[in-house]
Amino acid sequence: MNSKRIAVYALLTALVAVATYAIRIPMPATDGYVNLGDAFVLFCGVVFGPVAGVVAGGVGSALADLVGGYAHWILPTFLIKGAEGALAGGLFFLFKRSGLQRFFAAGISSFIGAIWMVVGYFFASWIMKGSAAVAWTSVPGNAAQGGVGVVLSLAILFATAKIRNLSSLVGKNQFYDLPKPKDTDGE
Repeated sequence: MNSKRIAVYALLTALVAVATYAIRIPMPATDGYVNLGDAFVLFCGVVFGPVAGVVAGGVGSALADLVGGYAHWILPTFLIKGAEGALAGGLFFLFKRSGLQRFFAAGISSFIGAIWMVVGYFFASWIMKGSAAVAWTSVPGNAAQGGVGVVLSLAILFATAKIRNLSSLVGKNQFYDLPKPKDTDGE
């Protein structure tokens, strides 16, 4: 891993942490909160791949929990959000490689990542609170958070897709680096 890649991962991690921390809606029953960080967890996974999804999603979200007073959620958050970013990135790569259009592939992979997040937090809440009934109270908020995350990440992808030379700014990635068009002049 070169220094540019490390710097990009650090910036992505900070972006996820700030997006997660900036807007928090507490969920008293589970001692957790709903946030906008998933949009950037999914974005990082889709654009930069599963490793960036794990690093930015897991570490960034866990840092937001630490700073925001939710230290009891650091380990579950690291595992759940890291896996969410990795799933989105890995599935995007597979879907795109199979020939799916990149925005459709991004939408499907982000949706699956968001479902994982909802399921992951359900089981984490169940374990931490010792009650499936209490854990169920987290599902609507986490589902809304995941849905908003999918929509916002796709909006960011749409908004940035036509920026010329974006790959030179963000480095090697799996979303903006499109294959060169084939030579069609018959030579």
